[in-house]
Amino acid sequence: MKIAIISDIHAPGNAENPQIRGELAEMLILRAINRFNKWIKPDVVIICGDLVDGNDNDVARLWLQKIRQVLEKLECPFITVRGNHDPSADYFYKIFENKEQFDIAGTRFLVFDDKQEPEFCASRTENQIKRFKNARTNFEGSIISVQHVPLFPTGMSECPYVYTNAEEIISEMKKQNIFMAISGHYHKGLGHIQSQGMNFIAAPALCEMPFGYMVVEIDGDKVSVADDKMQLEPELGLVDRHVHTQLAYCSENMDAGLILKLYKDFGLADIVFTEHSGQLYFEDNPFWTGECYKNGLEGLNKKHNRMEKYFDLMKENNVPKKSIGLEVDFDYAGRPMIKPEDRERVGFLLGSIHKLSEMWKETVDWGAVRQEYLFRTEAILKSGVNVLAHPFRMFHRKGAELPVDLYEKVVNMLKQYKVAAEVNFHSQEAEIEFVRMCVESGVRLAISSDCHNMYELGELWPHLKMLEKAGISNKDLGRILL
Repeated sequence: MKIAIISDIHAPGNAENPQIRGELAEMLILRAINRFNKWIKPDVVIICGDLVDGNDNDVARLWLQKIRQVLEKLECPFITVRGNHDPSADYFYKIFENKEQFDIAGTRFLVFDDKQEPEFCASRTENQIKRFKNARTNFEGSIISVQHVPLFPTGMSECPYVYTNAEEIISEMKKQNIFMAISGHYHKGLGHIQSQGMNFIAAPALCEMPFGYMVVEIDGDKVSVADDKMQLEPELGLVDRHVHTQLAYCSENMDAGLILKLYKDFGLADIVFTEHSGQLYFEDNPFWTGECYKNGLEGLNKKHNRMEKYFDLMKENNVPKKSIGLEVDFDYAGRPMIKPEDRERVGFLLGSIHKLSEMWKETVDWGAVRQEYLFRTEAILKSGVNVLAHPFRMFHRKGAELPVDLYEKVVNMLKQYKVAAEVNFHSQEAEIEFVRMCVESGVRLAISSDCHNMYELGELWPHLKMLEKAGISNKDLGRILL
């Protein structure tokens, strides 16, 4: 059983307490869901209360509905607990299922909505305590108690928020062989406490830096608990060099001004905006159909050119030249789709292929595809770009077999032209063997989010996990990264 826990979202925040970043609720939840669905793959996600901040006011109620809609994106079941800052039970259970017991993957989860006590504590009624016995009757599997206020043995934590009758509750849990209690509420989190053969866990608050969550893995009687976070470690000094803006046709909700306010909160040292040159020069239809690649800039409709809008956006937000970049598209003849005068105005260039003409023919000649790929890739590297963006994405998107035998040729070209290779997880999985070969050959890496949605900003967690899997630790990053 694998359980992911997030707690204390506190949307949309409280002006009186600026360290609670409830205004980031949607971004943080989407970031968590993306990790859970793609990589962590829990059996269940538990949201341990205080989804919103405001009790029964209209704003809190609207946010509760929005959070429910976002949580529907999870690819596994989820369990929600009502916290002391959430709306009343009458309203909360109109939005979330009013269910006290869930059986998931052979484990029984008991959800408690307990009475609030002074000083943000809680108590459990005798009838609710009896639920442990009822749940154990004719059930031999693991039982887990889920609540908002931390439930743990007296004297085993500095946490000031307690159950006033914790000893009575835990005594009954012991009798009924209850395996675990999972809680939230205490924003620092409790970690993992083991006592009397039971496990007590309280997750940290998602709404406070470093935006933490927990993953619990259970194997028989063995329990492993991992604290993780949405924020990168600032001391790593990482730069996200592939950040789109609201001018991208593929933007979902990007906002350059907001990005500049938030990137340090996510642990980044800096960002570089890299808008698609093809999308700025051409209308959406010729870009998406690939028509623009046939004649390149010779086919440009001068009336449409939005490049000046991009530089105006950078100027409005006081973006320094070093952080103004472009993701340069290359036409089928291998020519960069960027005007010389525009190239002079940017400090950074990504080079990318978004369409291979041979790959999209009715009958695909894969030998011709490979020849075109190598020709276009070398054209990019010769042009003086800083980074080769998402090197093998076209094969991923076509659902084709990756050309593993081309890795060495691409690595050699990268080394020859002194261009870095991008490690990119946007809509694909990065190729660990290709990354290993780059590192072994001395080719620098650029780990980038390629974000089109604000929740992806600085989301370099999968990149670091993959590098770790490849035997590269954080202390090696200065040696291998651009």
